[in-house]
Amino acid sequence: MGEQKDIEWKHLQDRIRQLEDREKELSNKLRAKEALYEKILDSLPINIFLEDRAGRTVFVNQQTCLMNNQTKEELIGKTVFDFFPDYIAKYTRKRDLEVWDRQELITKEEPAGFQGKKTYMYCGKTIIKSDDDIEEDYLLGFSLDITERKQAEERVKHMAYHDALTGLPNRWYINSFLEESISNIDMGESFGVFLLDLDHFKVINDSLGHQAGDDLLKQVAERLQRVCDPDRILVRLGGDEFVILVPNVSIVEELSAISEYILRVMEEPFLLEGQQFNITTSIGVSLYPDHGKNIHTLIKNADIAMYHSKDDGRNGYEIFKFEMKKSAEKRLGMELLLRKAVFNDELVLHYQPKVGGDTGRPVGMEALIRWKRKDLGLISPAEFIQVAEETGIIVEIGEWVLREACTQCKKWHDEGMPLISISVNISAVQFYKQKLEKTIEEILRETGLEAQFLELELTESILMKQPEEAAETLRNLKALGVKISIDDFGKGFSSLSYLKHFPIDTIKIDKSFIFDCDIDKANQAIILAVITLAHNLELNVVAEGVEEAPQLMYLQSLQCDIVQGYYFSRPLEKKKAGEYLQQYFLQK
Repeated sequence: MGEQKDIEWKHLQDRIRQLEDREKELSNKLRAKEALYEKILDSLPINIFLEDRAGRTVFVNQQTCLMNNQTKEELIGKTVFDFFPDYIAKYTRKRDLEVWDRQELITKEEPAGFQGKKTYMYCGKTIIKSDDDIEEDYLLGFSLDITERKQAEERVKHMAYHDALTGLPNRWYINSFLEESISNIDMGESFGVFLLDLDHFKVINDSLGHQAGDDLLKQVAERLQRVCDPDRILVRLGGDEFVILVPNVSIVEELSAISEYILRVMEEPFLLEGQQFNITTSIGVSLYPDHGKNIHTLIKNADIAMYHSKDDGRNGYEIFKFEMKKSAEKRLGMELLLRKAVFNDELVLHYQPKVGGDTGRPVGMEALIRWKRKDLGLISPAEFIQVAEETGIIVEIGEWVLREACTQCKKWHDEGMPLISISVNISAVQFYKQKLEKTIEEILRETGLEAQFLELELTESILMKQPEEAAETLRNLKALGVKISIDDFGKGFSSLSYLKHFPIDTIKIDKSFIFDCDIDKANQAIILAVITLAHNLELNVVAEGVEEAPQLMYLQSLQCDIVQGYYFSRPLEKKKAGEYLQQYFLQK
């Protein structure tokens, strides 16, 4: 019996040792897991802590220690107010424990010299409840310094909403921020929108290059900032357009005073590549809420006013009026109809004879464009050419005119009238934006017209716009064999010294001098001077606008080479122009 008890006792001891070993093994595994979990938490770049109900810290990870430059042993038992800044610690106060899950971005600005240092902390907390009601609850909290990430986001955001060249807010800034700001403006408040567009900015880009153009835009931005108090917003819309938003203006006199001040600020020359340039601007102004209830409408109406300023001669300003909008809508309607006209072949050419001053026989024809609309009949170019130039449609129209005129002239030659030349007017847009030499070379090749029978008419204002570039283009055109004529001569204010630099063949006296040349002494003196100058330079002279015999007789007395006007013929449609020529060349 005793022996049996000894065996049982030994068996029990073995079982106890096994359980103890098992408990030790489990304990070691648990401590290993705890160590692993702690190691994982220590490896995270996040401040992690655990609080009991009394607000004492029962666990902190290594990142929290590093932030406070203390060990875990030193931090355990303390409160978060001992090792976190107040603005973070307050977030985890015990009175917020009823909130189970909460995350928040906390921003703190602290002084750092003359510039504030902004810190961004992403904080979160949650209640960890025990599995039974005996164990107490804990609060698990974390915080992460995301200052660098937020700064990177702000840099990207700044790049998205600011112009890379000038550093100013851009169009996207307006779309994203100003629209919302306007919606929060109190009733009775107002502000002005000033839209600026540099005059002849393209001249700088074309003559000095885009680098100089960029330099000019940066100088303009710096100068306009003089106009902008802290409560004003300066925006670069794009290209050479800027917008200034000025709060607390309500009457026309204030808008005018600000506009005039901007113009004065722009008067000082700009220095580009060691040279001084006077660059003016045209300004359009709109007023909130009178001219629009949102920023897009206000800018659109300021843009309409700005174009009125340009039409009035540039270097000025216009305040928006609603009748301007009607005019702009009419202009847009004209543009759309004009594009359809090109597509639907509604454009036609009429031809006005140019006759020899001594013989009265035709020596050429001038091609004049007309718009033949079914509802309105013939429309004069005076009503649509400006719209065509401003919208760029003139390039397509101009190429069509050149091709049609050359085709018709070649046809007349084939019909037995070989001495007839054809004159075509060239717009400034064609001359400077289009590769005119290449276009004309192709058209001459396609139509078979000899180059000597094509004469290009350009106004002196076109040539004087960019004289050096104009001279080069003219030389290239002359190399093709075409003739060059300066139209409306005497109407502009160019220097006569430039005449010798331009490879031209003909000067065309403006009709305003011809109207009463038989009796007006001043006009007679001008005409005599032009004809004498032209002949001394071995150039031909054309007098346009001849309507009466006394005018013709006076011009003949001065040996004017060619005359043109209603006295001989009005512009004729193609068929009648052919009949006009036939009576001189085909009838015996």
